[in-house]
Amino acid sequence: MNARAAALLVGVNALVSAALIALVHLWLVPERLPALAVLDVAELYRLKELQVAAVLVKRDASDEERAGALRRAAGFGTEVSTLLQALPGECRCIVLARGAVMGSEPLLRDLTPDVRRRLGL
Repeated sequence: MNARAAALLVGVNALVSAALIALVHLWLVPERLPALAVLDVAELYRLKELQVAAVLVKRDASDEERAGALRRAAGFGTEVSTLLQALPGECRCIVLARGAVMGSEPLLRDLTPDVRRRLGL
C-alpha cells in the first residue's frame, strides 16, 4: 500500500466517523428544554373587576353604559380562555400560572403585561 492510498483510507475513515458521530449526536441527545413563561390570571380578573366596578358606581353613567359593562364582564371569561389557548403557540413556550411558581421567577418571562394590553386592561 502506498502513501496516497493510505492517506485516502484515513480521510474516508475520518469522514465516515464524523458522519456517524453527528448522527448519534442528533439521535441520542435530548431536545432542547421548552421555554417557560408565567401569567398572572388573577391580576387580569382583578383589573377587569375594577374596570367594570368603575362604570357601575359612576354617578353619571347611563343604564346602557352599565349594561354594556356587564355584558363585557360576562364575555371576559370566554375571551381569556380563547387567549390562553392561543398563547403557548404564539410564544412557543409553556405558560404557567404565576401562583403555581414557587419562589422568585427572574428567569421566567412574564406575559401578563402583554396580555393586559391585548385585553384592554
